[in-house]
Amino acid sequence: MELEAQLVDLLTKQTAILERMDKKDDLKTKTPANFGTAVELHGEGSLFGSQSIEREVVSAHIRPQGILGAIPWIPTVYTTPFFASITGFSADVGAEAAFPCSDNPVTMMKGCNLTASFGRVARDTRTIEINDVMLKRNRGDYTDLMLYGKLLGLTGMTPAGMDESDVLNVVTKSEMVAAGVSLERILNVWSFQGNPATGNAGGGYKPFAGLDRQIATGQVDAETNSACAALDSDVKTFGYQNVEDPPNSLYDIVRHVSTMEAFLRFNAQRMGLEPVQYIISMRPELWFTLSDIWPCQYNANKCGQTVVDSNVMITLGGENMIAARDAMRQGMYLDINGRRYPVLLSDGIYEATNITGPAAIKAGEYASSLYFIPLTIMGGLPVTYMEYVDYRKAAPDIALLGGSQQFWSDDGMFFWAVEYVKWCYKLSVKVESRLVLRTPQLAGRIDAIKYRPLQHFRSSDPTSPYFADGGVSMRPDQYYKHVW
Repeated sequence: MELEAQLVDLLTKQTAILERMDKKDDLKTKTPANFGTAVELHGEGSLFGSQSIEREVVSAHIRPQGILGAIPWIPTVYTTPFFASITGFSADVGAEAAFPCSDNPVTMMKGCNLTASFGRVARDTRTIEINDVMLKRNRGDYTDLMLYGKLLGLTGMTPAGMDESDVLNVVTKSEMVAAGVSLERILNVWSFQGNPATGNAGGGYKPFAGLDRQIATGQVDAETNSACAALDSDVKTFGYQNVEDPPNSLYDIVRHVSTMEAFLRFNAQRMGLEPVQYIISMRPELWFTLSDIWPCQYNANKCGQTVVDSNVMITLGGENMIAARDAMRQGMYLDINGRRYPVLLSDGIYEATNITGPAAIKAGEYASSLYFIPLTIMGGLPVTYMEYVDYRKAAPDIALLGGSQQFWSDDGMFFWAVEYVKWCYKLSVKVESRLVLRTPQLAGRIDAIKYRPLQHFRSSDPTSPYFADGGVSMRPDQYYKHVW
């Protein structure tokens, strides 16, 4: 009877298991990434092992460039910071005293709090099977390939250890570098174009607010939504006029830029915030065009001879103007109102075309913005910087998981996780960060500047029509004659 009871019990459990298997939604299983296996570097049908290639491998990959490498990265664990400012003092309230001891008018200090929220983005590697990391095609499949060129680093936003060494020979590092490339591209775009409203509802993907939304008018208090006009940025438009057109009273690029610089410097001086360290940022195509015309327009508002009065003439020599242009391009600077400002190029800045922009932009023309970005005030206090979730603070909890395959890099900036399924594994990496602009009243931008370059530069953005790659990620296996 005891044996029969055991059999009944086993049959009951088996029936329950079969019923659960029939209900597929109830089964939760770990699976590798759904994007195919990793790019095989060596072995049969691999990227570099299929043929006896030369040792030197040359890069044609365009790296993104932007401001993220020029501003500090500060660790934090605070989700909702408030950045306080004194916006001024109210107008006097009350009547003038009628008698010596009567009440006098009073004034009140006013302030405004700004805030910033984290963005979040994560990337996976493709699934790696352990065989792929060690198998070679034959003794002629060499793993001493050397990369000439760079894959990462122009923005400063790449995980530590993700350098190019061994990226041609070590599969896991190759996949991690690919994830780093993807993160660098998207964060570079977010630095200017980031819009939290474009994130998904679940919170797995959420851009932080970029400079386009922080260098703005209409600043408000984070708690009361009260207008804070004293913190408004200086935002101008060039009206989609071509920067190379002859200057006129309304659309003179030197006048626009010089006036903005004077306005922002006035703010800094009167607010007691000097010295301010600025950078000017723009797209490479705009910089190439602007630097071409700036020396002439800056020095005399036009080239050739200009009659000042009946006895005096200004002559601008072409050779001198070319030398000034070349010096600007080599030194990456712009002279404005007697001060020299460093120029930092970014292809993360939005660029309008004849397809995406207004009718004023014709085929072959483009339009984008120029930015004045304050980096520090009063000789060293950072006012434009990145903050990131410091994953190191989770160390006590992670330690309780008993050998969990999770780790961080770059002082807690990047958080990695490893997931295993039998002989396969994949890595995931995430970063949660935000761009902070503490002094929007010292920042400015000029929108709708149109230009017509002879040739547009290549882009690091895969969605751009000026992006180029090509080739293959995997090669077909070769088949050989054999007796079987």
